[in-house]
Amino acid sequence: MKTFLAVVFGKLTAHVSRLFKLGSGTSLPGKVALKLDPHLLSRLGKQVRKKRICITGTNGKSTTAGLLSAFIESARYPVVHNQLGANMVPGITAALLAKSSLTGKLNADYAVIEADEASLPQVAKAIQPDWTVVTNLFRDQLDRYGELDTTAKLIREGITVGRGGMILNADDPMVAAIGTGFAAEQVLYYGVNTVTYPADFSVDCPVSFPKEVMDCPLCQSPLIYDLFLYGHLGHYRCEACGFSRPKPWVEASHIEISTMESTLTLNSLTLTLKLPGLFNAYNLIAAVTAGLAIDLPLTSFEPALATYHSIFGRAEHQVIDGKSIRIFLIKNPTGAMEVLKVVSADPKKRILIIINDNYADGRDISWLWDAPFEFLSTVQTPITVSGHRAEDMAVRLKYAGISEDRIKTEPVIMSAFQKALSQTPSDETLYVLPTYTALLHLSQALGSR
Repeated sequence: MKTFLAVVFGKLTAHVSRLFKLGSGTSLPGKVALKLDPHLLSRLGKQVRKKRICITGTNGKSTTAGLLSAFIESARYPVVHNQLGANMVPGITAALLAKSSLTGKLNADYAVIEADEASLPQVAKAIQPDWTVVTNLFRDQLDRYGELDTTAKLIREGITVGRGGMILNADDPMVAAIGTGFAAEQVLYYGVNTVTYPADFSVDCPVSFPKEVMDCPLCQSPLIYDLFLYGHLGHYRCEACGFSRPKPWVEASHIEISTMESTLTLNSLTLTLKLPGLFNAYNLIAAVTAGLAIDLPLTSFEPALATYHSIFGRAEHQVIDGKSIRIFLIKNPTGAMEVLKVVSADPKKRILIIINDNYADGRDISWLWDAPFEFLSTVQTPITVSGHRAEDMAVRLKYAGISEDRIKTEPVIMSAFQKALSQTPSDETLYVLPTYTALLHLSQALGSR
């Protein structure tokens, strides 16, 4: 009876939330339902008929999960997925709840669950994933997670209590080290061999920023890199203890990056992803590796990519009032660096940066000083800054070499958006770079257009 009541009241909460526009409705239904049945996530998750896949890591969770879900749907299997990005226990519960009947029956062959790194142990204990995909580990929201070794321990704990296999990024030493000590059949690695960029694509920042991981995660001796790909991702080895980049089960032998898409050659496949940046190419490789691990047919990948649309804020493209807009979530130094590379490569751009410091963004915004906004130092058009910490962002841009007369401060998010949009010529693109809660604000406002 309590499960029935939990489902009914959870669904009713979602309906009321949407009806009265009380928020996105991605977490509150789950919170209400879990109050009535604390084991609801487990009860729903166990009904998945084939495989449950968790996707975690600092950056790329939403895109990787979205791609994998698209592959599963392309293979004509029903899948449940927390596609709106609410990745803690209440949000995941709400996503499964939304797909269930009033009696709590879930019709899904697969579950693709994006999970917050700190929430992974609790999520994994509840749903017992068959595979956990780890995208990368970068310094992110230090007030919530602490340093990278703390986050890695949380992920390892989640994998251990989940008792399933893991799919790890071989090019990230912090991620690759998570697989140490597990049986070989429990661990699959993916990675990248070589990358080429267009001649006009700026890979190097005008100012040098230190890599986040330069020491061996096992013995803390200096790592030697034979190739850097981005951030601390690359081909590495430790001469002190012998730890080195594992051999990938799936490897992109070559990736060709452009400002709008990437073409990847991996195993026997050549795939084109209509999303910019090497970081998105990595997301695709992770999703393909997971797809192969759960025995999806090779024929499911290309058709899914042909129709795939990114979720809101993850390199998403919109046209509003006849003007082109691209929205990229930024939340930590390495993620911002890769986005800034893409933005700086476009000669016809206008820029709006929105920085909030709510709990979901991370209260500590010191990461702005570790992100290479110097990529924007050659921009000649105005840059608008907004959000709770608009003035902090304006100061950061000033120190990045951007003259004060080109920095326009408007703390009210929608006012800033409307002004930036009105000042964008029809032949240029407005790049919007928000933190997480600013992205949600935009999503709710623009979703009604």
